[in-house]
Amino acid sequence: MTLQGFKEINIDKATGQLVMTVTKTIVRFNKATIIYLNYPEFVKIFVNPDTKQLAVEPCTGHDRNAVKFCKPGKKNILSASVRDSSVVDTVARYYTFEDVDDDHVAYHKVPGTKAGEGKVVVFDLSDSTSGVMKRRGRKKETAAVK
Repeated sequence: MTLQGFKEINIDKATGQLVMTVTKTIVRFNKATIIYLNYPEFVKIFVNPDTKQLAVEPCTGHDRNAVKFCKPGKKNILSASVRDSSVVDTVARYYTFEDVDDDHVAYHKVPGTKAGEGKVVVFDLSDSTSGVMKRRGRKKETAAVK
């Protein structure tokens, strides 16, 4: 039997909700977003100030305004972090962050939606949930008391 007339079903491997987390110093995208975008090494990030939306689209490293996103060949990453100050400053200005101690970080969690035919994710910056989480990574060293 030949498969003439059949069309392959496109499997969407992204499981779970597409989410962007914003802090004062970083914009982080969850694993479902990375999988949906197909682990791009670079992305372009667009903002629409009128609709308060942010869009993320995979691109090549040669594209103007390309931002480093995923390490090439890595498929087991849990999140992609963008630390570029232009991106962080642009996104963070849409939010106010709670004052917290050095062991915690205030954040805004923003759900995303798939847009158009291509691999583009759109985040509605006015639809966020705020919170506080324990700081990740190395802790600040405190001076030893003698």
